[in-house]
Amino acid sequence: MIDILKTISEKPITFAEAKSILEAKEAQLHENDKELGHEQKITLEYLRTISVLDQKIAEDTAKELIEAVPILKDHQIMMLVNVLPDCEDDVDIIFAKERVKLDKDQTKKIAEIIKKIKPKKVIKKTVKEKKVEDAAVSEKTVDIKSEKVATEDAEEDK
Repeated sequence: MIDILKTISEKPITFAEAKSILEAKEAQLHENDKELGHEQKITLEYLRTISVLDQKIAEDTAKELIEAVPILKDHQIMMLVNVLPDCEDDVDIIFAKERVKLDKDQTKKIAEIIKKIKPKKVIKKTVKEKKVEDAAVSEKTVDIKSEKVATEDAEEDK
């Protein structure tokens, strides 16, 4: 007989909290010579890779965000703690499709709070990725210009 699980309640959580829960379950199962299920293993591996904050810092940051911008809902706060947008533009992008519209002061407060707790290694990686993206954009621009020149030359030859 197949056991059917029923959802009792739902609550948005941070990557750090999910990682902590799965690691505790993994330790508990390991004591009984059992393993996590396939999906749980993959999820835990992903969380170990992507999660840059520990649970305490994530919880403190969530509380600080609630105090700074009380109009935020739980899922929005968890999204901010998980994504860690450290500039106002990134915060605006996250809230682009949300019903809550933040003013500039609120956006600035969020970015400042995240910037305080975001590990330096992650900030450098983000800056490096943006430089790579800028290089790709300039390469595409060059290609487009050269195509226009080639097209114009072909038209002149006619």
